[in-house]
Amino acid sequence: MEDKMKSVPRLQLRRPSAVIIPRGKWLAVRILAVVAGILVVLLAIALAVVIILKTTPPYCSSGLESSAKNLENPGLFNDLTPKEMIAVRDYLLSQKRLNLISYENATVNSSYIFMISLQVPLKAAVLSFQAGVDRKPQRAAKVIVYRGDIEPPRVEEYVVGPLPIPKFYRVVTSPVYRRVPIPFTSRPVDSTERKQLKEFISIVTEELHSLFIESYNVTYHNCTPRRKNCIIFQDFAPRGTKSNERKTWFWAYRETEGFYLHPLGFAIQINHQKADSLDWSISGVIYNGQLFYELDDLIRRYDSGMLRKVSHSMDTVDAQFSTFTRRGHRSFDTPLRGPRLIEPDGHRYSVDDQFVHYFGWSFNFHMHPSTGLQILDVYFQGEKIAYEISLQDITAFYTGPEMAWVGLYGVSWLLGASSFELVPGIDCPATATFRDSYHFVNSGSPRRYKNSICIFEQTANTPLRRHYSNGGEGKFNFYGGLVSSNLVVRTIVSLWSCDYIIDYVFHLDATIELKISLTGYIQTTFDPAGQDRYGNRVHENVIGNLHQHLFFWKIDFDIETTSNRFQTLDMVTESGSTFWYSGAVNNTQLKFEAVLKENENEAIVKYDFDHPMHYIIYNMNADNKFNIHRGYRIINEAKSKFLLENSTVTNAAGWAKYQLAVTKYKDVEDSASSIYAQGDPFDPVLDFTRYLEDNDSIVDTDLVVWMTAGFHHIPRMEDVPSISTTANQARIFLRPYNFFNHCPSMAVSDALVIRRKINLDNLDADLSFETFGTDSDEPHCYQKEKHITEFEGKIHV
Repeated sequence: MEDKMKSVPRLQLRRPSAVIIPRGKWLAVRILAVVAGILVVLLAIALAVVIILKTTPPYCSSGLESSAKNLENPGLFNDLTPKEMIAVRDYLLSQKRLNLISYENATVNSSYIFMISLQVPLKAAVLSFQAGVDRKPQRAAKVIVYRGDIEPPRVEEYVVGPLPIPKFYRVVTSPVYRRVPIPFTSRPVDSTERKQLKEFISIVTEELHSLFIESYNVTYHNCTPRRKNCIIFQDFAPRGTKSNERKTWFWAYRETEGFYLHPLGFAIQINHQKADSLDWSISGVIYNGQLFYELDDLIRRYDSGMLRKVSHSMDTVDAQFSTFTRRGHRSFDTPLRGPRLIEPDGHRYSVDDQFVHYFGWSFNFHMHPSTGLQILDVYFQGEKIAYEISLQDITAFYTGPEMAWVGLYGVSWLLGASSFELVPGIDCPATATFRDSYHFVNSGSPRRYKNSICIFEQTANTPLRRHYSNGGEGKFNFYGGLVSSNLVVRTIVSLWSCDYIIDYVFHLDATIELKISLTGYIQTTFDPAGQDRYGNRVHENVIGNLHQHLFFWKIDFDIETTSNRFQTLDMVTESGSTFWYSGAVNNTQLKFEAVLKENENEAIVKYDFDHPMHYIIYNMNADNKFNIHRGYRIINEAKSKFLLENSTVTNAAGWAKYQLAVTKYKDVEDSASSIYAQGDPFDPVLDFTRYLEDNDSIVDTDLVVWMTAGFHHIPRMEDVPSISTTANQARIFLRPYNFFNHCPSMAVSDALVIRRKINLDNLDADLSFETFGTDSDEPHCYQKEKHITEFEGKIHV
C-alpha cells in the first residue's frame, strides 16, 4: 500500500504567471484615470454652478445712468478740483511779497496757507448766466492765510483767480466782519499749531510721571496704547474767558477705545497767545477738582501730601464699558441679517457729476470745508424752489463746574473736512451712490475724502398717501395709495465726541426735509463727589454733562422768482353765534389771520410757544388756478428754547436767540457764522444779529430764511457706549403751500388703485388693480452692493 502511494505522481503546484504591462502603457492608464477624475469633479462643479444660477436671482438693473465727478470741466457750483487747488497754492507760493512758506515747513510764527475753497460766484451773475443774458461766471478760489511772521500777527483772506490758471490775487475784507484785520487769536487751531502744542505738553508733563503712575496707573511717556496705560490729552474751547486770549484747557483721558468716557480729572491750561512757541506757558492745572496756577506748586503739594490725592486705575470691566464690543443679554438674538434695500428696476435717480435728478427734483450739491454739505439751485418739475439750502453751524453748550465755560462751534472745527468716509450697509445703504470730496485745509496739498457723501432712494415703509373707502356693511368701494419713497443726500460729521448725520431728504410730494441725527459718544467729566444737577452718573466717578445742541440753517427761497414775501398765519379764536344752531352751543372756534411781515424786525420769531402760527414764503405774482399765491410753508419740529443769552461764550451764536429770522438777500451776508467763532466767541468777528439792524424791507424782494433747531440733552446710562439716534433728531420741513393744483405725487406711476370691475354692491365681483404701468410682480433680482471691506478709513493725499 505504501509502495502504491509512492507510485502516484504528485501534483505540481504552480503560481499563475503575472500579467506584465509595459511601463509606457501603465503611465497612460494612470493619466486616463486622473483625467477621468478631473472630468468628474468638473462635471460636479458645473452641475453645482447650474443649480446655483437657476436658484440665485441675477443682479437688478443699475437703473438710470450716473456719471462720475468731473475733475476736468467742473460745473458752476462744483467744488474746487485738486488741479485747481494746486494751481492756487503754487501761484500764491510764487508771490515773493507774501513771504509764504509751504505747509510742511510751517510754524506758528510763519506765514502759510491754511485753507483753499471755492469762491462762490455772485448770485446775480449766476442768475444772469442761467437766463442766457450773460456769460458763465469765472471760477475763483477763496484762500485763508495765517500771517504769523508779521507784527502784530493776523489772518488774511484772499480771492485768487481766474481758474484753472490764476492770474491775480487780492486781499478781501468782508463788510460784515466786525473786526478788521482778523485777530490772530480768532483763528482755528490747525495741525501746525497742534503739533507744537503736543511737543509743549510732552515737555511739561515729564515732571508728572510719578503723579500719573500713582494716581491713574498711566503715563504720557514710555507707554503702550495696547496695554491701555497711556494718557491722551483733548483740547476744549473757547480758549480763554475773554476776548483776545488764547488759553486752552487740555483734559486728560485714558487712551482706550471710547476714551471720552474715561476722564481722569486732570487738565493743563496752556497760554499760547504768542506766535512764538518759546513764549508759551502753563497758566493753570487741575488735579482731582483742585486748581493750581503753577505746575511746580502742584508737584510740591503732591509730594508733601498737601492736597486730596486720587487713586484711579482701570480694570477689565472699565476697559470694556466704553467699547462697541457686543455684550448684554443675547438669548433673544440670533446672528441673522436685517432687512436690506432692493431696487428691482435699479436707481430711479441719476447723479451727473454734482447734479442730481429724481422724480422732478433737480439740484446741485457742494461740500464746503467749513460749513459742510450744501444744496444749491433747487427745482421741482422745472419750477424754482430755492437757490441755496445749507447748514451754517452746529454748536454745543455744556454745564457743570468743569464744563460751564465750554461752548463748541462746529464751523470752526470744519464741518466739511470732518465729514469722513461712510461705511456701506450701515452709514448708508450698500446700494447707494457714493461720492468723494476734496479739501485743501490743514495740509500742504489737496486731500481726497473717499465716499464722504452718499445718495440713495429709500422707502419709509409707510404710505405717502392712501385711502380705503368703506361702503358699510362690508362693502368695499375703492382703495388708493402710494408708498412713501424719498431721495436722501447724506454726509456724517464726526466732531468732538459726537457724530452728526446730516440728511437732505427730497419727498415725492415736493417737500424738502432737513434732518440731523445725533449719535457718537457723550462728553463726560471726572466727578468723584457727584454733580446730580448737571448730569447723570454713567460710570464710576464719571458724569455725562447736560448740554444743548443747536443747528443753524440758511434757506434762500426763490419761489419761482427772487420776488418773494413772508407772512405768518396766526391761529386765533373767535366766539359768537353759529348759523346752524342757537342757544348754549360751543360758540368758540379757531381761525387764522394772515399777517404780512414788512421788514426784518417784524419777521423775527422768538420762542413764543403760546401763539401758534404757520410761516409762509410766497410769491405775490404767482398764483395757482384758484388765484391763491403759490408758496412754501416752513415747519420746525425741533424748536429748542435758548436759555443762555446772558452767557458771554454764546456771543458768537447770536442767531440762537431766534427760532426764525428773515432777511433781505445780500451777497455779503452769505453766511451766519464763521470759522473764527470758536477762537473768540466773546467779541466775534461775525455777529449774525447785525444782519437785522438795518431793518430792510422784505416785501417783494429776494428773501433768506434763517432757522434754529436743536434739543437739550441730559445724558443717561443708555447713552453708553454711544448715543442712539432714536429720538435724537432735529427736523425741519419745507412744504409746498398752495404751490400746486393738487398733490404733485399724483404724477408718480408707482401707485395703486383698486376698484371693483362691475358692481360695487357685488362683494364677489373681480377687482381691478391699476399700477399705471409699473411692474407689481415679485422681484427676481438682487441689488449689487458695496461690501463693508471696501472701507479704508483714511484720507488720501
